[in-house]
Amino acid sequence: MKSTVLLFLIAGTVGAVLGLGTLKAKDQISEILDRPRFAVVNLNSVVKANEIQILVEGKSGDAILPEAERFAKRLKEELAALEKDCECVLLVSSAVISAAKLPDYTDHLANKLGLSLEKQSNQLRRIGSSLHSGAKP
Repeated sequence: MKSTVLLFLIAGTVGAVLGLGTLKAKDQISEILDRPRFAVVNLNSVVKANEIQILVEGKSGDAILPEAERFAKRLKEELAALEKDCECVLLVSSAVISAAKLPDYTDHLANKLGLSLEKQSNQLRRIGSSLHSGAKP
């Protein structure tokens, strides 16, 4: 009789532990499945913003190549860090053909690189206006 009660007590405890473990696993699986697995970055706009910044700073000739190499290295590092932070695969937005709305990390990447896409866009407009009017930018 004692062994039967003990057996039921052990079975009940094991069942309760397994039930709690299942609930915890369900929550963790839900969290993993709810994370976006893919996100996009508009690399064209980030690279263009860097090019405009170089123009505005007046760099030319031999000064451009080291700047481009430094930017390429930093861009690669920031993309790897961003992918690790978001726990997702980053896709180049211009290569994505989908109706799905994917998270866009372009502004976040630009900020990490010290670029302002809006500011660079305004500067590009000013440069374009100056070129059309014949004045120097």
